[in-house]
Amino acid sequence: MTEKKSRILHVEDDPSLRNLVGIALERLGGYAVCSAADGFEAVALARRFAPDLLLLDLDLPGRDGIATLAALRQEAALSEAPVVFLTAAGDAQVRARLQALGVHEVLGKPFRPRELVRVVARVLAGLAA
Repeated sequence: MTEKKSRILHVEDDPSLRNLVGIALERLGGYAVCSAADGFEAVALARRFAPDLLLLDLDLPGRDGIATLAALRQEAALSEAPVVFLTAAGDAQVRARLQALGVHEVLGKPFRPRELVRVVARVLAGLAA
């Protein structure tokens, strides 16, 4: 019997970063990744993809990462999904604000692909424990 891959919804407006994150999570981590360029696309994709983890950027066009998270939380299946933010806005105030929203981890940009995979694995493992 094959093990089910954890599914990650990644929201990032920069195409090169979307590609890098997707490759890192799929090849290094063995995850199934679905990527969206903005918060509106993320909500539509989430309904079909049913992610196990949300990986969001903070600065997104049209609807920022916090508003995107709020919209995703309105989906019953995602109301308790773990959240990791991957953002260049990583000062202490931003981190505190995100953690107050129940975000599990905040990872700064630039990032190391293996570090991203470790953070995702740790968050998903913490939920399974």
